[in-house]
Amino acid sequence: MKKRLLLSALTCGLLFGSSVLQAKTDTKRLMETQINQHVKEQKTAPKAVAVAIQNTFNALQAIEQNRIDDAKRLLKEADEKFTSALKADPSLDLLPLEETLMAYSYTGSSKEIQTALNLSVQLIKAHDTQVASKLMATLKDELDINIVSIPMKLYPFVTKKALDALNKGDKRAAMMALAEGFGMLVNTQIIIPTPLLAAQDLAIATSKLDKNKKEEAQKLLAAAKEELKRAELLGYTKKHDAAYKLINEDIEKVEKEIKGKNVVEKLYEKLVNDFKKLVGDTRHEQHKVQNRTQGLKDTVAAEAQKALQNPTSVKGEAAAKAKVEEANDKLQFEAKEKAGAFTSEVKKDLKDTVSH
Repeated sequence: MKKRLLLSALTCGLLFGSSVLQAKTDTKRLMETQINQHVKEQKTAPKAVAVAIQNTFNALQAIEQNRIDDAKRLLKEADEKFTSALKADPSLDLLPLEETLMAYSYTGSSKEIQTALNLSVQLIKAHDTQVASKLMATLKDELDINIVSIPMKLYPFVTKKALDALNKGDKRAAMMALAEGFGMLVNTQIIIPTPLLAAQDLAIATSKLDKNKKEEAQKLLAAAKEELKRAELLGYTKKHDAAYKLINEDIEKVEKEIKGKNVVEKLYEKLVNDFKKLVGDTRHEQHKVQNRTQGLKDTVAAEAQKALQNPTSVKGEAAAKAKVEEANDKLQFEAKEKAGAFTSEVKKDLKDTVSH
C-alpha cells in the first residue's frame, strides 16, 4: 500500500507541481505569430458555399421530420449556390468551413519530462492505466489547428443526388446521399510544437547578439538545446533523425567557435537555416474524413446495435462492427487472465522505484 501511495504522490507532483522553465523566449508571442501566419495563408470559403452546406444539414433534419417540401427547397437553394460558386471560380477545391485553435502548455524541464515518462511506465506495469493516461495527457506543448473542409469537386454532386431522390419520392436514398456527402468532409489537424519554435527563436536571438556578449550567447544556446531536448522527449522529433542531430551539431560548433576565434557568422546562418527545415518537417498535418453516418438515425449505427444482440441477423458493415466488438471482449478477457503473470515484475519495479 505504501508503495502504491508513493507512485500516486509522485504522479500528483508531476501533474500539478512542474517547475516553470526560465525561458528566454516569449512563447505567447510565438503562438500569436503562428496563428497570424495561418490566418494569412488560409483560404476562406465564399459565403454562398457556407450557406449552401448549412442548407444540406438543415435538409437532413427536415427529411427526418418528414418535412419533405422544406427539404426540397433547402436542397434546391444549396444546389443553386454551389453551381453559382463553381461558375464564378471553377478552381474551387478543398475549402475550410470551420476551424478551432487550441494551445497546450507544458512548462516542465527535460528532466521532469523524463521522470514523467519513467513513472508512466511504472504505472502501466502496475496496471494503473487510467492514472498513467492522465499523466501522459499533460505532456503536450503545442498549438493545434483543427479545420473542417468541404471538397467542392465532389460535395455538390451528392446534393444534386439527394434532391433527385426526393423528387422521385425516395426519402431513404436522399438521406443516404446526404450521409455520403457528410462523409466527404475532411478534418485536418495541424500540430505545431512549441519547444521547437522556442529553440528556433533562441537561435535567431543568439545570432543577433553583439559578438562580445559571449556569456549571454552561451546561455541562449544552452536554452535552445534544452528546448530541443524537451521537443524530443515530448515526441515532436526523434534524437536519431538527421535534422535533429544536425541542429545539435550546429549548436556545438557555434559554442566551440565562441570560445575560440569567434568567427560565427556563417555558422549562425547555417544554424538558422537548419532550424527552419526542422520546424517545417515537424509541422504535423493529419487528414481524415468525417464519420459518414454522423447525423443519421436508424441506419448503420442502429444496425450495429442490432448485430451485437444477434450477430447473424445482419450483414455487411454492421456485422463487421459486431465481430470487432466480440473480438475486443475476448481480448480483454484474455488480458485479465494473464494479469497475474505481471505481479512479480510489478513488485520488483515498485521496489526499485522506492529504493531510488
